[in-house]
Amino acid sequence: MLTPMSSRRSSKKDTPAKLAKRMKRRWRVVLLRAKGELLGFVDAVDEQEAKAVAAVQFDLDEIQRNRIIVQEYA
Repeated sequence: MLTPMSSRRSSKKDTPAKLAKRMKRRWRVVLLRAKGELLGFVDAVDEQEAKAVAAVQFDLDEIQRNRIIVQEYA
């Protein structure tokens, strides 16, 4: 006799908004000087979070934080 197996999957699916919130994108961080200086890349959900992560990861002071640009890296 076979017993029914319970499904581990939830019957509810995530909404597109929830999925987008969890998806992190890659951002290029550039410090503006006479020429832009590429600092590196960070992973974040949106531009504002990317700037915050970059400030911590690259140990930027207040002046440098105001002079960074983040660009989504495809």
